Amino acid sequence: MQEHASTLGSKAFGENADAGLIVAYQSHQDALRFLSSELGQANGVALLQGPTGSGKTTIINEQLGWCSRDAAVALVDGAHLTPRRLLTEMLAQFDLPAVSHFDEQLLQTLNNFVTGQAHSGQAPVLIVDNADRATSSALRLLNWLAALEVRGNYALRMVLAGKERLSTLVRADSMRSFARRNPSTYSLNPLTVRETIIYLRTRLLAAGGERSEKVFPINICDKLRELSQGWPGELNKHAIEVMERMAELQSARPVPRMIITRDGETVAEVGLTKRTYVIGRADLADIVIEDTYVSKIHAMLQIYSNAIVLLDLNSTNGTTVNSVVTRKTILRNNDIISLGRYRLKVENMPAISASMDELIRASDTLTLRYLADERRSRARRTIKALKH
Repeated sequence: MQEHASTLGSKAFGENADAGLIVAYQSHQDALRFLSSELGQANGVALLQGPTGSGKTTIINEQLGWCSRDAAVALVDGAHLTPRRLLTEMLAQFDLPAVSHFDEQLLQTLNNFVTGQAHSGQAPVLIVDNADRATSSALRLLNWLAALEVRGNYALRMVLAGKERLSTLVRADSMRSFARRNPSTYSLNPLTVRETIIYLRTRLLAAGGERSEKVFPINICDKLRELSQGWPGELNKHAIEVMERMAELQSARPVPRMIITRDGETVAEVGLTKRTYVIGRADLADIVIEDTYVSKIHAMLQIYSNAIVLLDLNSTNGTTVNSVVTRKTILRNNDIISLGRYRLKVENMPAISASMDELIRASDTLTLRYLADERRSRARRTIKALKH
């Protein structure tokens, strides 16, 4: 269980998460609209800023996909960026040779390509992530690229992404040409409380998890948003920690099980790891009891983290727990269910919470509806089995 939860957490929020798994929220969508609008203008320059973990890289990668449909696009990581690396990465992503040892020749090759593309009406796009971490010499080269013109129009559309100080950085003397283009700035906002709930549960479900509302109830989502301040990157880290902690608790808790005996001899042991179990004489039951006393679909177990509930499904002879006929009850440790010559003893039962006890004592409406849904499901399985 612990290994599965750890793997699931990594798939949903960690390094093994699908890069295409994007849970858009308001600020994310607004940022994409902002970039599309700015790049669609003749000026074609924009700044995207936000703290670490705010989703900048996710957004510019998504924007990259849109831009690449109608223009040449280069995406460069600005962390410790040097002029040489900027030139070679741009040329490589523009499918141009970068074999010269001289920066001047590489720069000339890039200049010819950019101006040629702009002349044909398809100005290339350069996106620099972590631009605030680039070297001063790389910033000067970006400033030079920002000044390239063709017939009075700028030859290169540009997006710089970085932390909040990015807008201040581009106003420095070394970025005067870039600043002259009057770049618009969009500052990302964190997820709201409601967006946090949707984000956490959607990513877990997309990674193959189930019962996401159990893993991330509202109070846990509120706490995670408080810890992360609503920024996706930090939210992912804390979500993994929650899942790892839950896995540790689950692994320390013994799995509930049922020991089935017939005339005093043990015939089977069943670990109760699924959400529901149907007990009955029919082969389609989860726990098959071959006794004429037992109805084809006799009873059901509903497995919760804080209780296990036994429900009689209107069986012919009824269901007995500890010598008492019952229609619905919460099972406690070492309870014995009697069905004809069979005895079903339950062990490792979870402690019953006050909320679960209140739920069981409440109206039967929800339970009856659930049973109706389960009967329909079993009926469909029976029809399918008969057809085959």
